[in-house]
Amino acid sequence: MPELPEVETIRSYLAAILPHYPVVAVKHLDARMVKMGTISAESIAHRLPGLVVQSMGRRGKYLVMGFVDKSALVIHLGMSGRLVVEPETNPWRTHTHLVLGLRDDNELRLVDPRRFGRIGYFVDFDKDRTLRLGPEPLSRAFTAQYLTDRLRGRKTPIKSLLLDQSLVAGMGNIYVDEALFDAGIHPLSPGASISFKTANRLVQSIRRVLRASIAHRGTSFSDYVDALGRPGQNQEYLAVYGRLGQPCLKCGSPIHSIVIHARTSHFCQHCQPVLEDLGG
Repeated sequence: MPELPEVETIRSYLAAILPHYPVVAVKHLDARMVKMGTISAESIAHRLPGLVVQSMGRRGKYLVMGFVDKSALVIHLGMSGRLVVEPETNPWRTHTHLVLGLRDDNELRLVDPRRFGRIGYFVDFDKDRTLRLGPEPLSRAFTAQYLTDRLRGRKTPIKSLLLDQSLVAGMGNIYVDEALFDAGIHPLSPGASISFKTANRLVQSIRRVLRASIAHRGTSFSDYVDALGRPGQNQEYLAVYGRLGQPCLKCGSPIHSIVIHARTSHFCQHCQPVLEDLGG
């Protein structure tokens, strides 16, 4: 699934080219993908042509195409979604569910083989009220004090808690594993075991891991490509995720994996001890 670095990589490219572009036409919109808001696919297809893009934003794993009239088209890429800009002369790929005609004979296309992604159009969009997500992990709001307060008394494993988008927006399986390794925290450690000092270390690890992946244009294992159709490079720099049985980059011990709440977690048993519940 595209996580924050992958979505941010796509956003960054689109933000450089789309503002001031009008939507010339909605050439295709699969009604099955419209899963957010109250406006139907038919109405979206009628409303978008002629609107001028003002901004290309991101909130967590959501892409937000803002228009000059303050409305917004919101897209979540799901497990396998791709959002790419291509010349209209290129044939549409199988499983293309959205095609917006742009000027200069280009098209913005959403391709999603599994159809786990979702689309919504909002006339008066407010990213915080509409999406109800936790703070951005790279923002000033995501602090050690915030994290400590939210984890206090929680028995749930820290791996599962960090995947909760209402706690922190944009984190997924890959970067939670990488951040916990960087911070030296076992994924089974209960949330209540995270002291303020450990939370501060974890916040810094999350930021470090995310910034590095953004610099590498995201992680590509199968489906993810950027807005130009290019794979990311961060898979070449992963410390634990996808490295089951390979030596730990810190100590040389083999990387292990376990399943926590139906999600596979990769970690080093030597470098990531399970923390004890602090109580309270």
